Amino acid sequence: MIYFFTLIAISSAFVIQDAPSSQIEVPLTGKALVEHINKVQSSWVAEYTEMSEFEKKSKVMDSRYANPSLVEDDSYVLRNQSISPSIPSTFDARTNWPKCNSIKMVRDQSNCGSCWAFGAAEVISDRICIQSNGKEQPVISAEDILTCCGKSCGDGCQGGQSLEAMKFWTTYGAVTGGGYKGDGCKPYSFAPCSNCVESKITPSCQSKCQSTYTATNYKGDKHYGTSAYRLDTSSNAVPVIQNEIYQHGPVEVAYTVYDDFYHYKSGVYHYVTGNDTGGHAVKIIGWGTEKGVDYWLVTNSWGTSWGNNGFFKIRRGTNECGIESNVVAGMAKVGNGSGEKSIGLVTGLMMLIVYYFA
Repeated sequence: MIYFFTLIAISSAFVIQDAPSSQIEVPLTGKALVEHINKVQSSWVAEYTEMSEFEKKSKVMDSRYANPSLVEDDSYVLRNQSISPSIPSTFDARTNWPKCNSIKMVRDQSNCGSCWAFGAAEVISDRICIQSNGKEQPVISAEDILTCCGKSCGDGCQGGQSLEAMKFWTTYGAVTGGGYKGDGCKPYSFAPCSNCVESKITPSCQSKCQSTYTATNYKGDKHYGTSAYRLDTSSNAVPVIQNEIYQHGPVEVAYTVYDDFYHYKSGVYHYVTGNDTGGHAVKIIGWGTEKGVDYWLVTNSWGTSWGNNGFFKIRRGTNECGIESNVVAGMAKVGNGSGEKSIGLVTGLMMLIVYYFA
């Protein structure tokens, strides 16, 4: 009898030890993750992209910046929009405004979570061109917004608020500047990640243009907005966003990035598997339907080697990864919109305070 109970106890011990191992799910990574994505769904195609954990983290910002609840000032929320009855089923801003080269551009934020500044700079560039009917085509500097907006925008390379970037543009203006070692007043200071170093330190604000830029000085190169706002997408999000793009041009959106997104190659993305790696801000330039799935057409800021030449499609109408919850834009001051803007004493003091504590 003693032998019998001892045998049961030993057998039970082996069952208890063995059971948990069969229930533990090891997160898929690398090529195994890509194979799983392509096996379990057909909406989009994944392709293995080799990235270090640092590089993955550096391409996104702190998750809290993708949260629309951060925007506390309701006075900047655009409500009660009149929706155009002629919104098309398919739309691409690149072909709708062919004169505007900036809409076609794909930039590279490198190893800095500056997507919020890039999204803003891209939308601002596009809208200046659209509103001026192609007469003004500045490439607005993401560097200027990233480095000079200060704490009012957020934490620089750790992330920032898209709406605050737009508000910075309306108050202090933004100068021109392209990619790394590029043209304009203040080009981007981070080398593409084929040559980047493991650092996410935000550069300091420099109120001057690069020495090779002689068109004008820093203040003279400023371009200003007349308004900055967040769309009210609490109801009827899709037509509200479509109407804004159709009437005025691309918009900036923030959403959550998961492990699977890094391997996107083509098709209409939707979340399949993986952990939340952070928030991200991008530019929506259109929409359409592919294989019966409605999508948003989006410009990323990870260079042209990622995704579909730097662009991607994401499921529309389901608030995929929160992409329809935090949508911002603004209107440009064109004609006399560039050049130094006269500001009052109070505004000037506020500007100095923001820079000092940044």
